[in-house]
Amino acid sequence: MHSAVTTVEQVEVLLRADARVALQRVDELLEAAGVDSDTVGYQRLLLVKGSAKAQVGETEDGARLLREVSRWAEEHGENALLARSHRRLSALFRRIGDPALMLEHAVIAVDLLDADTPDAIRADVVLGLADALGAGGSYADSLRRYEEAAKLADQGGDSYVRLNVLNNLAYTQLEAGLVAEAVSTVERLLAEADAYGQALARHDSDTVARVYTAVGRFDEAIAVLEPICAGEPDGEDCDGLVLALLTLTEVQRLAGALGPAQVSLDRGHQLIEQFALTGLGTAALREQAELHAARGEYHEAYDTYRAFHVADVELRAVERERRARTLHAIFETTEARRSRDYFRELSERDPLTGLRNRRHIDMRLTELLAGVHHDGAQLTIGLVDIDGFKGINDTQSHAVGDEVLRHVAAILEIAGAEVEGGLAARTGGDEFLVLLPGISRGEGVERLDRLRREVHSHDWVGVTDDAPVTVSIGVATAPEDGTERSILLSLADHNMYLAKRSGRDRVVSAPPR
Repeated sequence: MHSAVTTVEQVEVLLRADARVALQRVDELLEAAGVDSDTVGYQRLLLVKGSAKAQVGETEDGARLLREVSRWAEEHGENALLARSHRRLSALFRRIGDPALMLEHAVIAVDLLDADTPDAIRADVVLGLADALGAGGSYADSLRRYEEAAKLADQGGDSYVRLNVLNNLAYTQLEAGLVAEAVSTVERLLAEADAYGQALARHDSDTVARVYTAVGRFDEAIAVLEPICAGEPDGEDCDGLVLALLTLTEVQRLAGALGPAQVSLDRGHQLIEQFALTGLGTAALREQAELHAARGEYHEAYDTYRAFHVADVELRAVERERRARTLHAIFETTEARRSRDYFRELSERDPLTGLRNRRHIDMRLTELLAGVHHDGAQLTIGLVDIDGFKGINDTQSHAVGDEVLRHVAAILEIAGAEVEGGLAARTGGDEFLVLLPGISRGEGVERLDRLRREVHSHDWVGVTDDAPVTVSIGVATAPEDGTERSILLSLADHNMYLAKRSGRDRVVSAPPR
């Protein structure tokens, strides 16, 4: 039994370094003769397998396995295993972008700890809670939990968790706008990694580089990233290398090294195409647009940004579908059938703002246009985009950007609710859509301009330190401008960009040419 436990522990450590190798090894162990499936050791192996599958992209299969282990642990009263399973489920929900369920499982995991739980395991579980609090915007609570996890990792002698704590703490401090504190934390991370004789992992290097970049230490950021980016791709598992190349491109661009930045980005593009990394291709398009703009190639920058926008919308739709499928995989038992309506609602809501998402708005728009076809009802569409939103993220932190999105969403939701059957939705990034059924073009423009003024005059003191926030709105009306969804959305998009080019903070409703 002792050797079996040691083997389980070894494969758990292997998961930290290489999920694909861990998955291969755990399959070998699970298939070995004489392994009793009704034991904690076997269930821990299943837990590793589920986590590994989630990390390599097989999210649905991984989710089923994690839920299976959790159910077994509940039935057998194995609280230590149950805590581990909830910790893994919390990490999975982080991966698919659901901060609410991420926090729920992290809290359960901490509550299941008892006095006999080893400090190293306790440190990892508390780290999960700190991550979940940070993902939900509770930065003060998150930072306190990181400090607790760091002490537990020290007491447990687990250098891996200790470095992980420092990495995640620095990233959260940066998100919270605590830049000086983030610099201090990455300096500790570098010093302790050196003391442990451990090379920085790719995600550690990325965090260090981003913190240095935030304070203008571009040369140091580049020096951290270049050794990572010089490596060769490891089979299909090269996402980390591409992410490092994209970060290096951004840092080089900000440092004014536009030639080297393009070289880094070109290599990233080549790996993205070679390994079909569609999601990262979207990020690469955005960085290419920034590079064009930095070189004064504004026409190319505009075209590339448009391509990025289309790819980003498509990617978010795919991610929403994957998230919904993963939720179903976890709760496909009787529990799921009882919660079917809840999860359908969840899959059609944007988790950050609470507004309906693109999936729901597409269905609602199709229904409204059917009414236009049938009885000639009118429909006004407003495509709303926050002006200079990237600048808010870059200069004030993503946490501030998220808060701006929530405030704008609240204003839009009220505007949509003022019309019977009206609706506001977040369609991706800093872009929203407002549907005003039964409203003519003239009245629609008046309502949308009132919405624009409300955003402009909103009290932004406690959000952006009173820095102004404005929106540009493009309008299209059915049936005057057409009755096909693609035509109307294209016109609204065109008019929104006209509003941007005309000086921003305005509503444009030019009819189709």
